[in-house]
Amino acid sequence: MYAYIPGIWKDMVLSMAGPETWAKILVEAGISSEIEAEVLNTATRREDLVLEIFGATCKVLALPLDDALRAFGRHFVTFTLRSGNGPFLRSQGRTLPAFLENVNSIHNYMERDHPNAKFPFVESKYDPVEDTVHLTYFSVRQGVSPLLLGVIEEVGARLYGLNVYFVPTAVPADLADAAAANRAAAWHVSWKNRPGGCKEDDPAMDKVRPPPPRISFPTLHNSLTQFMQLLRSNKLCLPLCATEAGCAAEMAAAEAAEEIVEMSRRPSSEGSEDAEGVMMTRSSTRKLSEVAKRGAQSLEDVLLRATPAKRVAAAWSDTHLPECRKFWSNSKGRAEDYDLSADTRQVDVFISHCWSPPENWKTVMGPDINYADVKSAAVAVMAKDISIARNDLQSWGNVLLWIDKACIPQDNDMLKLACINLIENF
Repeated sequence: MYAYIPGIWKDMVLSMAGPETWAKILVEAGISSEIEAEVLNTATRREDLVLEIFGATCKVLALPLDDALRAFGRHFVTFTLRSGNGPFLRSQGRTLPAFLENVNSIHNYMERDHPNAKFPFVESKYDPVEDTVHLTYFSVRQGVSPLLLGVIEEVGARLYGLNVYFVPTAVPADLADAAAANRAAAWHVSWKNRPGGCKEDDPAMDKVRPPPPRISFPTLHNSLTQFMQLLRSNKLCLPLCATEAGCAAEMAAAEAAEEIVEMSRRPSSEGSEDAEGVMMTRSSTRKLSEVAKRGAQSLEDVLLRATPAKRVAAAWSDTHLPECRKFWSNSKGRAEDYDLSADTRQVDVFISHCWSPPENWKTVMGPDINYADVKSAAVAVMAKDISIARNDLQSWGNVLLWIDKACIPQDNDMLKLACINLIENF
């Protein structure tokens, strides 16, 4: 997973110092252009080359380890935004204090994709009088704090238009031993508005660095975690370390039945109309026929349907998020929404939700965060939780959901009424 890191390091060097400096780093690392292509290939796992590039970068740029990690933390945010993860990061809060309060929630979100990862704990206490934050950090790993500071600095600059400042403070007494081992730290965090607002990329940079591929935030973060594990476990990084501790960081109606049967006796074909003259889909017309022929089978067994999570849920970086957004954007059902579901004997999760965002949504989340995107991502997280409990994370998209808009036919009033009356039976 650390295979993405060399490409991010190169992107950072090109942004900071240009292609000539990157060429010097390759020479220092003893890497030819052919080998560079190999190490930048994300399918390649050449630990030796990854470490050589890291060491050569620190040497050529004259960066001590802590400064290198802090710079990399800043650029990691930049690269993450350019990789298509801006909506996810912006959804974590409209202000910097709100974002910091949600850091642990971000880690919880990533645990769905990487359940074996060990994430740090960050406690954020906002002082509304001073408009500052007291931040306490704890990790089972050593040497992570410079990376964290760089990340927060760039989040402040890029998302909130702030210059962020840190003043070290004493850690709580119960973390004293961890602080002595470089696994805990605390700061008084303040900020000021940046002249010109939010930091943006220099357009000239597009000429010296290619656009990054679209990579999910959990994948990028896990790649960073694996890279820090690699640094700590390999002796090549020890000369760069400021202390003997080394370097590190890781990261779900019975009353209408007879009327339905009566309607089901009409010719059933795609494009037939109900009593309102609404065009019905093949799924609805077939369902009418099944109701008529159900025999001893209960009506709820005939009408129960479910939709796989992958059809209505998406992580922030998933390419099908726009389609999920269309589904969750309003409560008005379309005939084709019923085609998102299929007959089933059981459902994993019955979803109860509100179509309208809270009244203070824009105040709390800001004008750029789409309520439908958040719902899509939240359902994906829930489906992943269920799959993790089954020890089968990769199959999260097959978790079966009952959602009114997809599981109740919207193009036939009789079927619709029957399903509504049967919700408790479902």
